[in-house]
Amino acid sequence: MRNKILTAANMLTVLRIVLVPLYLWFFSRGTWGSIVLALIVFVTAAVTDLYDGWLARRRKEITKLGRFMDPLADKFLVVGALVQFWLMGLVNVWLVGIIVVRDVWITAMRVIAIRRGTELKTSRDAKLKTTIQLTVIIATIVLTGARTKVMELFPHYNGQWVALESYLLVFNLLLAVAVAFTLYSWFTYFLQNKPAKT
Repeated sequence: MRNKILTAANMLTVLRIVLVPLYLWFFSRGTWGSIVLALIVFVTAAVTDLYDGWLARRRKEITKLGRFMDPLADKFLVVGALVQFWLMGLVNVWLVGIIVVRDVWITAMRVIAIRRGTELKTSRDAKLKTTIQLTVIIATIVLTGARTKVMELFPHYNGQWVALESYLLVFNLLLAVAVAFTLYSWFTYFLQNKPAKT
């Protein structure tokens, strides 16, 4: 393990954080074109999540900073997108709240562990949880873009393909699946990081 900070993997992690406000700005514009750009930015950020860990292992550049920043960057990306969905009225606040509370708790536990000279073990289920969350967000972006495109092409159309209620139902059902996996991964953290018996 190297003590280098400016590794290629860490730079990818930083890039993921930098892309968050850019994605939020594009998606907030609300046009079909801006939503497509938001999708491209978000998918790019999500890909860096898959690649930075692999790159660190391949180049033997795993650092303590990277191991802390990688999951933190994931939380910025996921929580930022979900909070924006809530503010735009696309999902229910309590579903977003569960994910936010879980992520704040995990981050606090990581900081406490570092101050104690230990490390919070990352659950294998946490990566699956993040993948599901990212997939749900991408699906929501795609469906929002599709609805927006129909509305732009047919401004006088008021049928089911643009009915907001139908989309809200789908968005919340998708997010509920992500919340279920979030709660499960939270539970596995308790199991894997419980104090050892002496």
